[in-house]
Amino acid sequence: MPHPKLYLQFIETVRKGLSLLGDTQQTEIANFVRQSQHSSGGYTDRGGAPDLYYSVFGSWLAEALDSEDSLSTLNSWLEEQKLEDQKNGVHRFALLFLQQTCLGKRLSAYNLAQKLMMRDFPANFTYQLFLALLLVDASYGQKGWLRFLGRWMLRFYPVPKQVPSSVIAALMVARSSLGLSTSKLGADLLSSFQKDGAFVAFRGMNEPDLLSTGVALFALLQSGTDLRAIAPDSLEFIQQNYRNGAFVAGDDDPQPDLEYTFYGLLALGSLAELVGDLSNES
Repeated sequence: MPHPKLYLQFIETVRKGLSLLGDTQQTEIANFVRQSQHSSGGYTDRGGAPDLYYSVFGSWLAEALDSEDSLSTLNSWLEEQKLEDQKNGVHRFALLFLQQTCLGKRLSAYNLAQKLMMRDFPANFTYQLFLALLLVDASYGQKGWLRFLGRWMLRFYPVPKQVPSSVIAALMVARSSLGLSTSKLGADLLSSFQKDGAFVAFRGMNEPDLLSTGVALFALLQSGTDLRAIAPDSLEFIQQNYRNGAFVAGDDDPQPDLEYTFYGLLALGSLAELVGDLSNES
């Protein structure tokens, strides 16, 4: 049976993360998300300006919080944004994704392929690839031809060396959703786990971070990996990086933002089914 669209799985997992928190923390997070929305309707970057990339995370958090007013305000802002005004691939794909998921504007397969072939700003390639994959999934899900093409491509795709754990996690999610083996990728991903900490971006690093931890736990959960051995340390790391309604990166970056708040709740939600078991054991 085809998996639900990936962004909907994200939202549902964030919802589970929220459900583990007390009323006070849920209210704090709702207030932070609301305060992170610009008066124009877009969600803000760290400088306080409305930003399409941050609006992707803002839209997911607003959905998980059932904040209809915030989503309506976001939609009005999105209607004003023009694709030709976006100067890099990250913002272009973010707008295409939000137009699809929030406004219901879907590109034809031909037009989508054209947009995906436009590559720029190589420094942002990881983010661009992430948004491109989400866009294809949101637009067409797992239609037969896409599923066939995806399975064929991933079977022969060599995992590059020295890639961040977040890329390994993304490949794991893609492979597991298409029914392909993930055992080798899972072992690689688990090697990025720091005992008494959480997941690091690259093996050999000492500082775990919430982005790596959130996507790793989600990917491992989706592939059916038993998370009990790493859940206690991961939960402690998640809790350590909560700050009055938001999450920080966890790698000595003290500033909370929407992106890391999403990753914190994604990590927490990925462990939701284990939290009761861990409480009973203690």
